[in-house]
Amino acid sequence: MKNIIILFSILLLSGLVVTASAQSTNHIVINEIDINPPGDDSKSVLEWIELYNPTSSKIDISGWQIASTTALKKTMTISPGTFIEPGKFLTFSYQSLWFADSNEIVELKDKNGMIVDKTPLLSDPKNDLTSWQRIYDGYDLDNANDWKFAIPTAGSSNGKVTVTEAKADVTVTVSTDKSSYLFGETATIKGNISKQVFITAPYFHADEISVKITGPKYDKTISLYPDLNLNYNTSLNLQQVLGVDKGVYLVSVTYGGATSQTSFSVGDVIVADVIAKNNTLSIATDKSQYLPGETLSLTGLTTEAIPFEGLKFNIKDPSGKIISTGSLYPTNGKFSTNVYITPVTPVYGTYQITGEYFDKVTLAFFEVVKDIKEAKAISIWTDKDAYALGETVTVTGRLNN
Repeated sequence: MKNIIILFSILLLSGLVVTASAQSTNHIVINEIDINPPGDDSKSVLEWIELYNPTSSKIDISGWQIASTTALKKTMTISPGTFIEPGKFLTFSYQSLWFADSNEIVELKDKNGMIVDKTPLLSDPKNDLTSWQRIYDGYDLDNANDWKFAIPTAGSSNGKVTVTEAKADVTVTVSTDKSSYLFGETATIKGNISKQVFITAPYFHADEISVKITGPKYDKTISLYPDLNLNYNTSLNLQQVLGVDKGVYLVSVTYGGATSQTSFSVGDVIVADVIAKNNTLSIATDKSQYLPGETLSLTGLTTEAIPFEGLKFNIKDPSGKIISTGSLYPTNGKFSTNVYITPVTPVYGTYQITGEYFDKVTLAFFEVVKDIKEAKAISIWTDKDAYALGETVTVTGRLNN
């Protein structure tokens, strides 16, 4: 998808907050160099190089060297008593054909021969007024992108970056119009900022709101600006052909150093955001007491089934130890499973069953009792003490041998 840019026309300068992301180094740097200035380099000393001191201290560069690394390897040694004041520039020329016009790397070495700084691989085939220079004074990320090819500014600034901490009270919010979407729908992402943030270099402009959306094999960044009410709004087309897959997506918004996040899901079926207040959940066992070696039948009922959501349950013995866990999925609103009561070192007493389904939790209890045999050959009992007309009586019996 294309990045979306939303422009606002008026910049309010009250409550100004300034930020910058540039990186300035802490040592003398090669700030600018012209390896092929106008004229015949073989007949005149025309090539030059500019050093810059980005630190807050005066630095002695006596005995330092500026060296070409191409075939001729011409090296200039800086004269004794040479200093660079904080934030100042010094420009040097040496001999004719000091630098090569192509595939040139120039090194700055201290008086011990240690490399303090060096240029990237430079080429300048045109004999004109263009030099290689750092995009801002002292900007040094050890990357070729630190440099630009532009009109020379020998002995003066290439441009300054003002680095000021963003105020702590800058905040940003984000939300989506829904928490779940179907394929083909459009998600609306919106929010607001507490105040506008401006950047001063390399030119004065408003900071952008960065909206980063990540999900299953998906990564997209949208850049936009707030409106006059400090609100922002954008949308995302949730088409599978656009790379959107089923799953959960994280939205992270950054502005002026502040960050806020939210999430949403995409699929074939919308997951309910809120279960109706009258929705109920219940679980029960087929008996209130069990002997070791018997099988417990667990049943759960819900008045509203939620797609892809299972009933999570656990059973704890009288000591609080979990003896069984699982997830049950409903059929016509009903959950069911069987649990075997082990006869191996049985624990007698009251057991607790905890069932959790979406935002509902319910409990049930049963007992495991000792097998006490009656002093008679056969024992029989019914499942209930009283019955209504039409009910079924279940009779159970056992031998007491």
